[in-house]
Amino acid sequence: MGVGLVPLEFTECLADSPHFRENLLRHEKELERTSQQVKRLIKEVKDVVHAAKRLGAAQLALAGSMENFEFACIGASMTEDERVISHSLHHFAKLMRTIEDERERMLGRAHEQIIAPLERFRKEHIGAVKEGKKKFDKKTAKFCQSQERTLSLSTKKQDNVFQEADAAMDMAERDFCQASLEYVFQLQAVREREKFELVETLLGFVFSWWTFHHTAHDVHHDAEPLVRDLQLRIQRTRTNFEETSKQTESLMKKMMEVRQMNKEVEAEETGDATDAAGVSRAGYLYLMEKKAFGTAWSKHYCTYEKNSRTLRLLPYSQINPKTTAPAESVCVCGARRVTDTERRFCWDALPADRERTPLTLQALSERDRNAWLRALSPQNGVAELAGGAALGAGAGEAGAHAQLDDAGFAFVRRLVHVLEERGLEEQGLYRVAGVASKVSRLVSCAASGRLPSSLGDPLEWESKTLTSALKSYLRALPEPLATHALHASFLAAAKLESRPERVAAVAALVAQLPARNRDMLRLVVDHLRRIAARSDRNLMTPSNLAVCFGPTLLRAPRESVAAILDLKFYNVLVETLLDHADQIFAQSPQGPHVQQATPAQNGLRASPAPLSSALLRAADCSTSVPPMPHLSSLAALSAVSAGSAPAATATAGGSSARYSPHHQQLLQHFAPPPPAPPQLLALRGATRSSSSSAESVSSSSASPPPPGAPAPLPPPHAHLGAAAPLHARLYTHPYRRVRTLYACLGESEGELSFEPNQIITNVAASAEPGWLRGTLNGKSGLVPENYVEPLP
Repeated sequence: MGVGLVPLEFTECLADSPHFRENLLRHEKELERTSQQVKRLIKEVKDVVHAAKRLGAAQLALAGSMENFEFACIGASMTEDERVISHSLHHFAKLMRTIEDERERMLGRAHEQIIAPLERFRKEHIGAVKEGKKKFDKKTAKFCQSQERTLSLSTKKQDNVFQEADAAMDMAERDFCQASLEYVFQLQAVREREKFELVETLLGFVFSWWTFHHTAHDVHHDAEPLVRDLQLRIQRTRTNFEETSKQTESLMKKMMEVRQMNKEVEAEETGDATDAAGVSRAGYLYLMEKKAFGTAWSKHYCTYEKNSRTLRLLPYSQINPKTTAPAESVCVCGARRVTDTERRFCWDALPADRERTPLTLQALSERDRNAWLRALSPQNGVAELAGGAALGAGAGEAGAHAQLDDAGFAFVRRLVHVLEERGLEEQGLYRVAGVASKVSRLVSCAASGRLPSSLGDPLEWESKTLTSALKSYLRALPEPLATHALHASFLAAAKLESRPERVAAVAALVAQLPARNRDMLRLVVDHLRRIAARSDRNLMTPSNLAVCFGPTLLRAPRESVAAILDLKFYNVLVETLLDHADQIFAQSPQGPHVQQATPAQNGLRASPAPLSSALLRAADCSTSVPPMPHLSSLAALSAVSAGSAPAATATAGGSSARYSPHHQQLLQHFAPPPPAPPQLLALRGATRSSSSSAESVSSSSASPPPPGAPAPLPPPHAHLGAAAPLHARLYTHPYRRVRTLYACLGESEGELSFEPNQIITNVAASAEPGWLRGTLNGKSGLVPENYVEPLP
């Protein structure tokens, strides 16, 4: 609030009384204070403008850093949520740039609209009053001096002197009064002018800030839907992370148990397992090198490939990993224990070249040395086969109790019926877990088909118990509803960025499922869709249900960190099933590989999941395409990979290793993939996809045939002869067009090479059993009949 000033009256101004002078002095002091305030306002406005410019530059720099920020992805693909989150920083930067553009426009007008008017007001108006004060003070001094001079004249002066003096004093008095009135007028006018000119200028400044902030508000309002969607995606990603962290931590603990268990049983082992790359032993060793004045020991990471009997040594130290030398490969013929060295746990690797000096190596422990000696022993192959047979037998014993039979369907339908009778409006359906003991008791009734008569009583059997039992039953199946054979294909479909392509790919894969798996999947999905339709009451949206059922409907053949990180794509797949169920299940199974399914006990097809897993691992790890196998060899290998323990044990001469049930189960769960026979590596092409088809479902459909379908047979060459019973599978009439199901690489000029989902025209039966003749890309040749399906 301003100081209350007494108005300056013109009458008092002409009287020039001491009271007027005191009042005038108060007005002058207030004017000086106003001048200093305006000066300070100008300085502060300039500081604000400069600070705003610096803030804008910092904001633009931050926006640039956001645009340049890149998210690292663990794995080959990201979910849609992760893609949106990774692009969110670019969206944030765009919003910040939009706001900063408005700030820049505001600051560009600041000098012209704010600073210049303030300076002009201070200079023109307050400065004019100060000039008037100078004139007023000058006239006052002149009038007072003239007055004193006139009044000091002696009476003895002549009259003309008095007349001149009086005239000069009158003129000085008139100028003084004129200057005094003008000064008083200016002084009071500037006091009134500052109320609108000064405030109007500051109002323009404030209004420009309001406009800037209103622009930010508009930007926020326009981006609010995207921000809410981003918040939901972040929440889902956090939920996925929490679930993934739990499972990864569980896997970490299991791996520590397996590591300890391996140490306990390693002394009883007769051979080491060979992984899919053919490496039967790997680890760190110290190599003794003879120098001029003694010996030196250098640390190497060594791998031994049993098939080629090659020992590869790579100089490497975890402390200083940058200083590495080229790797050395040595073909060895055996190993022997060394006891006459200065260090413990030493042994010699004997090169196949007799002229070369044996390599003296130091193991990390006595147990490690024994393992290396066993791995390099020429008799390791027989012992290893026995060990593999023992694992296969363990796999057969560790089967799950739940079965996808008529009793299982009745169990699931009964639970679904009871849940839907209760209205499906309880919050957290399938998210809230039931009592474990009651869930286990209810699941055990699925095999017998005798459900409790009081199942419909919500007091005895809570909804959370029923939902947990349904999920537990599906998880206890020998393999998930999506099957292990199609697991990689379903994952590839879930990773497609285009929603229409993803839906089409999932529909094609669902059509390839066994009939019972597909029926059970449709039953579960329809039930979940009815739950999602009441998400306003039960809070279970399709995305929430996908989190609950992703690991239930899909399950990796082997638990690993990579499989755990793929859990997010399980959710994507289940959400796709829920959102597009009508379109996905509208397609019926097509092709002979579905119609020729051989029903097993309880209407189920025998699941060759172990064989499919072995084929996939062999295909991923192989580096060349060996010749196609005999049919008889393929059948024998299928029997071995299906867990035929007696045959494998007989082959090994009954030297299989013995484990406790707990250790046997852990070994089967975490053991490295069984060695893929060289003959099976020929099917590697069926699991590879070309770069041109990486964004379609065909990139993942190039896998071994689904369980129960006839395995793609090799092209018949001269060495096959009549051993392969292909005549029973000949087409009875030619088809003009066929679609390829799997990838195939022709081994001769007369055979066609193709990728999945290609159309071959002019198809007719050929003279060779099991082969068709057709045209692809202008080239005619032979096509294996079980690699294709007819088109209308």
